Amino acid sequence: MIIKCFQKLKAIFMNDNKILLVSDFVGVGKVALSAMSPILSTMKANISFLPTAVVSNNFDYGNASIADLTNFMQDSLNVWKELNLEFDTIVTGILMNPKQVEIIKEIINYQSKKPLIISDPIMGDHGKLYNGLSMELVRASQLVALKADIILPNLTEFAFILNEKYPNDSEINHDLIISWLEKARKKGIKSAIITSVKIGEKYYVYGYEDDEIFRVEIEYIPTEVGGAGDIFTSLFVGKYLQEKDLKASVSYAAKILTNIIKKEYKPTSSKKKIEVRIQNYLQDVYRSL
Repeated sequence: MIIKCFQKLKAIFMNDNKILLVSDFVGVGKVALSAMSPILSTMKANISFLPTAVVSNNFDYGNASIADLTNFMQDSLNVWKELNLEFDTIVTGILMNPKQVEIIKEIINYQSKKPLIISDPIMGDHGKLYNGLSMELVRASQLVALKADIILPNLTEFAFILNEKYPNDSEINHDLIISWLEKARKKGIKSAIITSVKIGEKYYVYGYEDDEIFRVEIEYIPTEVGGAGDIFTSLFVGKYLQEKDLKASVSYAAKILTNIIKKEYKPTSSKKKIEVRIQNYLQDVYRSL
């Protein structure tokens, strides 16, 4: 009886917490808002959207057409201010330019209560920007990182945020990651969660909150997954809004994502990334709540 009452209270809290997802709509590919929306809805989130761009397909395909929606974002801001629409949490994904960051700041500023800001600065992987993206986007991500309460970059994106050269595999070690986390803290970044950190043969998620630095070891599955970051972020956000425990939310998101990839992965000679059919795993997410 007590457990059921607690679950109901968690569901009520999530429904009352109005979440604004700020990211791109992708035509082909189970990524970005098309991946995040079903997960957070399953986790009983009350979500709204502000698209930053419309993209023809996932960047993993090698080329993409991008329509920048900065003007639409500005128009939406103007209407929302008139309607006095309020948001408790703002989750940002890909931001195309510094003007979009200014729009996000304006949305934050007109709220009656400062929302929680969580940023997943989608820029690249393996030390490089995704095709079709520019250094203007990097600057936007650096600006929003200073405004956010929590950022969730992978190691490549973290290097861009800190203006650090991406290291060779042999140069990545615990001390290097700690030094980068300390640099981020000194720059004024409140909390950071760094995914896709490979040290030797092991994989980790690193993070810090206040004075605590932690890492969570991740089971390695020999495949690359398009949209894995969006799934991780959605699971993390949903759990964090329920429990407000950074490390526990990271562990939860990593565990659920790993289990999903295990079920989806099939050994293949193809070098293409797989994409998770997230609709097949929403029951798993629901049962984990």
